Amino acid sequence: MKKTSQEKLYEAALELITAQGYENTTVLQIATKAGLTERTFFRKFKNKADIFFAGGEQYSQMLLTKMKESKAKNPLAIVLESYFYAADFFDEHRERTVKRQKIIASHPDLEERELLKQSKIEELLVEYLLTAYGERSARLAVRLARAVYSVAWEEWLENDADSLHHLLEKAIADFNELKNY
Repeated sequence: MKKTSQEKLYEAALELITAQGYENTTVLQIATKAGLTERTFFRKFKNKADIFFAGGEQYSQMLLTKMKESKAKNPLAIVLESYFYAADFFDEHRERTVKRQKIIASHPDLEERELLKQSKIEELLVEYLLTAYGERSARLAVRLARAVYSVAWEEWLENDADSLHHLLEKAIADFNELKNY
């Protein structure tokens, strides 16, 4: 399958920034590595940071779609089902996801933007749950699911021996144990 210019730019950015650092990599270098022009880069992205956040809309839509398809009655279970779907996606794209996260962790502005993106996604998930649940239940479900997922996510980034799906299962089991503590 032929890669889009956006995919080529993303892969070039991952490779170059992993090798030389975020600050030391230019848009021109990324475009050249991708076999494209700087002008093409700026048609796709406003700046270098945007390349790492272009998939945010698709990610939030993926979560919402899975929540809408859920047959669960418990709002926490509905959100966790969507995170299992996301876990499977990230397990399939592990190498590039880990590289992306390392780049984001290396630059405070990117970390801040990642936190803002996550906050917006949480609000979208809460908004969806509000169609069937009260505000407190919706907010608790999304925040608890996000906390459990975050524990699995952080472990997955550090531990290449286990799948995110499996680590999420373990985090849920630990959460359930803590509830009964």
